[in-house]
Amino acid sequence: MDSISRRPVAFTHIINTGRNTATICDTLGYFYIRVRLNDTLRFSAIGYAPLMLFISDSLRALERLPDIPLRGISYSIRGVMINPLGSYTSFKYRVASLQLPPTGYEINPTVLKEIEQGTDTLDMVQYPAISPITALYNWLSKEGKSRRKLAKLIEQEQFEKEITYKYSPIIVSGITGYSGFELYCFMDFCSFSMKFLRESDRYVIRDAVLEKQKIFEALKEE
Repeated sequence: MDSISRRPVAFTHIINTGRNTATICDTLGYFYIRVRLNDTLRFSAIGYAPLMLFISDSLRALERLPDIPLRGISYSIRGVMINPLGSYTSFKYRVASLQLPPTGYEINPTVLKEIEQGTDTLDMVQYPAISPITALYNWLSKEGKSRRKLAKLIEQEQFEKEITYKYSPIIVSGITGYSGFELYCFMDFCSFSMKFLRESDRYVIRDAVLEKQKIFEALKEE
């Protein structure tokens, strides 16, 4: 039973370590298991510290064991960083499987034909690192599904994992105070090269972000 509430700890596992036999108690905490003198019973349950009970002469003489209190414990788990967009792989899958409602607007047949043929978006537009717009364009274009494009996507994803501790949307938001669409517009505006982000430490990148922010704010006021 629980050492504090004195309520039964249902389905506690009981192992006789001396005979390699085991059982599970019922919802009221009762169980039956064969023991010999000098056997050791091990009690374990989720949320409780394991307990070892030695079968002595005095215990063996009893018709049943007395109440066995289990002490509750807390588990420590590692902290994790949660990215609302997930990895590029999961992001691309969600975009590709997204079911859009039918639009009320008609599309010009010539435009529709161009969309079906696909456009080499990587040659048209070069977005900076950490931009989800890049993944969206690459995934939706027919050329973006080629092996060459897939290799670039994998390279981009590995690069972002490599620098996430010093340059990411969360870090840039903490430096600038930007969020949402404004944050990604600003990161597109920064256009830092992969070489710069890979070779610079977090302090150099922070100073570069602040300098870019001054220019970004000045352009917004014009």
